Amino acid sequence: MNKHTYFFIPIVAIGLCYILFTSSTQEFFTKIKSLSQVIKLVENYYVEDVDMDELVDGSIRGLLETLDPHSSYITADEFEKIDEQMKGEFEGIGIEFSMLDGYITVIAPISGTPSDRAGLLSGDQIVKINGESAYKIKQDEIIKKLRGPKGTNVTVTIKRLGADNFDVILTRDKIPINSVMASFLYNQTIGYININRFGAKTFEEVDTSIDSLISIGMEDLILDLRGNPGGLMDQALEMLNSFIHSNDTLLYTNGRMASANQVYRANQNTKYPNIPIVVLINRSSASASEIISGGMQDLDRGIVIGETSFGKGLVQRQYGLQDGSAVRITIAKYYTPSGRLIQREFDALDEYYLDLAQDNREIIDSTDTSLIAYKTKSGRTVYGGGGITPDIYIPYKNNLTQDSQKLIYNPNRLLFKYANSIKQLYDIKIKTDIPVNTWTKKTNNLINNNKLSSDDFLNWLDKEIINNKDLNFSYTKDSIIMNWNEINNKIIEEIASNLYGKDYKYFVRVYQDPYFLAGLENLDQARALVK
Repeated sequence: MNKHTYFFIPIVAIGLCYILFTSSTQEFFTKIKSLSQVIKLVENYYVEDVDMDELVDGSIRGLLETLDPHSSYITADEFEKIDEQMKGEFEGIGIEFSMLDGYITVIAPISGTPSDRAGLLSGDQIVKINGESAYKIKQDEIIKKLRGPKGTNVTVTIKRLGADNFDVILTRDKIPINSVMASFLYNQTIGYININRFGAKTFEEVDTSIDSLISIGMEDLILDLRGNPGGLMDQALEMLNSFIHSNDTLLYTNGRMASANQVYRANQNTKYPNIPIVVLINRSSASASEIISGGMQDLDRGIVIGETSFGKGLVQRQYGLQDGSAVRITIAKYYTPSGRLIQREFDALDEYYLDLAQDNREIIDSTDTSLIAYKTKSGRTVYGGGGITPDIYIPYKNNLTQDSQKLIYNPNRLLFKYANSIKQLYDIKIKTDIPVNTWTKKTNNLINNNKLSSDDFLNWLDKEIINNKDLNFSYTKDSIIMNWNEINNKIIEEIASNLYGKDYKYFVRVYQDPYFLAGLENLDQARALVK
């Protein structure tokens, strides 16, 4: 039976069979018999035909919801997709894509994959697959036709702006699912790494990124874990261990079973003992992200900046079931080096998730008398029971109008489409093989010298609304103009990514990011910790 330990936010369940063998009370068996009767009655007498598999799946999920928010049931179909994400690779052609105007549209070719090697570009549209039309193709058909065993071929017909349609033969290969979304030097000495999850190869990716940045001059690191929901515990511990030059406890777990009680210590063979580190978190940073940020705080190894993190301190172990499905069962609680339990209360599941949307959550949390004070290695006070409270709090501010939000997060990726249509006007001829620390000034030029015209954009948007009957988008001009600076930056991000890759997109993004700028301003505090 497969077992894996996970530190992330799922919605989970457990099979009935396990429970049958853990209770011998007559009352319990009576309840199980009643449940069986209800299922049979629904199957025989309900007013409409019922998908019984779906009904049982729902029963299992409902059972687990009474335990905690993170024990979860995963159907066979869901398990295959989630397992792929955790393993960190699949076999296919290697593109990030969206369905735009009815066609598979390349958002970005994944570096080093068949699509990248064949020269596919951001904005290319796949109009045929193996000679058959790909217009309005469904998601499952896309996966079926483009993915396949390594070494097999697929022919795609590409529609590219300003060129006749042409065919490309792609030989499928192993495709990485990257955890490191961006890695670059912001200036000559300050590195930035963004991690979006903790999969099977996350530490390897981060380790490679750090080594690469050190080789070109990195002295300080800003580690961005905002929006990172977690993942595999061992990857978080390996990463934390690489920064801790001692044999201190990194994490310990406590559960009902003896096997769930573990203490994880640093091994003193750290690779990066003296790199000053700032960790960025927000209210969506959870579990494995909290292991990193909590450990950095408790061991006085780095400065944590942002919002209070999610507050997920439960450990799940995964068990495969006979039908290909799986369950993740909470087996323990985890504690940071100082003894902090990070898990928030979860009496009501709706409140457990919805209270993250509250403004000034840190102020609300500060009035919670149930939070227990703990001491870091050097004697600083930190609190447990409600996520990781940052050393420096940066409040989240959403100043976007409703129309601007609809525009920026539109599923038709309107800003991407506009950026693709004008990208050549803003191509400043950066070559992708130029070392990162030499293109900083050029990316500054891309940001500072390319203030876009709101009138040009709105004229394009009006034409797009007229020509795309499926778009169903309306707006008022004033509501867009009010947020034009933010929208302008988002378009520049898309241009940078479209022309030069994701590192450039994130460079543009952090350039005016209050969290990142606070990290720059407080690097001296991080430097003081490693002296």
